[in-house]
Amino acid sequence: MIITLDTTRADHVGAYGCTLGLTPQLDVLAAQGVVFEQAYAPMCQTLPSHSTLFTGLGPRQHLALENTYKLAPEFRTLAEEATDRGYSTGAFVGALVLDRETGIDQGFQTFDLPAGVWNQEREGHPPQRRAEEVTGAALAWAQTLDPSRPYMLWAHYYDPHGDSAKGFDPPARHLAAVPRDGVRAQLEASGAKLAGAPLSPAQLENFWAGYAAEIRYTDEQVGLLLQGLRDRGLLADTLIVVVGDHGEGLYEHRIKAHGQYVWEELHRVPLIVVHPQGEAAGRRVASRVILQDVEPTVRALAFGESVRSPALGFGLDLWEGVSGKLPDRPVFLERAHFDADRVQRRVDGVDLDAPYGFLTAVLQGNHKLILHPDGSRRLFDLAADPSELHDVAAEQPELADGLQRLLEGWQAENKTALPGENVEISAEKRAALEALGYIGGDH
Repeated sequence: MIITLDTTRADHVGAYGCTLGLTPQLDVLAAQGVVFEQAYAPMCQTLPSHSTLFTGLGPRQHLALENTYKLAPEFRTLAEEATDRGYSTGAFVGALVLDRETGIDQGFQTFDLPAGVWNQEREGHPPQRRAEEVTGAALAWAQTLDPSRPYMLWAHYYDPHGDSAKGFDPPARHLAAVPRDGVRAQLEASGAKLAGAPLSPAQLENFWAGYAAEIRYTDEQVGLLLQGLRDRGLLADTLIVVVGDHGEGLYEHRIKAHGQYVWEELHRVPLIVVHPQGEAAGRRVASRVILQDVEPTVRALAFGESVRSPALGFGLDLWEGVSGKLPDRPVFLERAHFDADRVQRRVDGVDLDAPYGFLTAVLQGNHKLILHPDGSRRLFDLAADPSELHDVAAEQPELADGLQRLLEGWQAENKTALPGENVEISAEKRAALEALGYIGGDH
């Protein structure tokens, strides 16, 4: 079972250090499973991240580079692999940002969506439904399952995504339960990151409390889903993966929402894996991991298959590192920059002179280098400066040069097109992916 938490930051989950008491259900799962303390989304958009989750490929491999793109049918997904092995497969999606048109439905025998239609241009906010409707639809499907047959359930909770006319719109009882003194303490601790935010202190408090309440509500529904499956006898031998698809800007770095930058708050997500037999319960893994590691980990634990080709930088079976140490890999992040008008809609007064092209970043050791499309760069020491406030590129040029070479080498090895350009798989890349089993077959 895979549960994806849209727009959910790791730092708002108790198992990751949040003290607001928002996630008692996720915290129980964390105690029962393995917490990956530094999990990253490679791109802070919903379709690219989910395509990575289900294929084990980064956005530059699967080419679903934007929510307006499509995961091509030639790419093999976890759901297709499960269906081929006789699993019942059902998906229960919280918003039409992941409708059938995106191709993310591949392999799901049941693909349950909110009502409504996203307009032809696929711009603006998609129709969505509350978490309780996702839970209800998933449990109704579970009633129909043959208990002798394995199943794969994907539940996608969209509520922390502040897309309603009111922004965050949590149920009143969940908003009332958010401890305001705790929110104010969060704001105080984040004060430097919030400098220049275009909201008053009271507005910021309400905004942060609204987000916290959406997380609290979503957590409750995750618990109800798991309890419902348990009551039906469907949880005893089930692998559970809970993961965020990307984070959210709460006006840190003056960024509201997500999609345009590569700051930590936009890319750090929760990732909890619960083994069917309870192995490694309560363990925590400090090594950096990335969402393309989810597919090979599920493949290994659920299907008994080894990772196909970690040497090519796709994904690793994280379970192999649970009892030891995962390799110290560089982690690459990216986002395509669009025209200034689009950036203006998301950002208030920040770097609007953003050239068209990919904004990229690499993390290695304690450092993170951000490379802008115009060639300018920023370097941050995340150990000394986890808030990413002090650019040290000028102070450490040799380190910045080395990381830039690493990042540019990765880009050269994984060439891709910009949004709006023709995106297709080169013959060389296609042959490699077919040989590894990532694409191909009549499906």
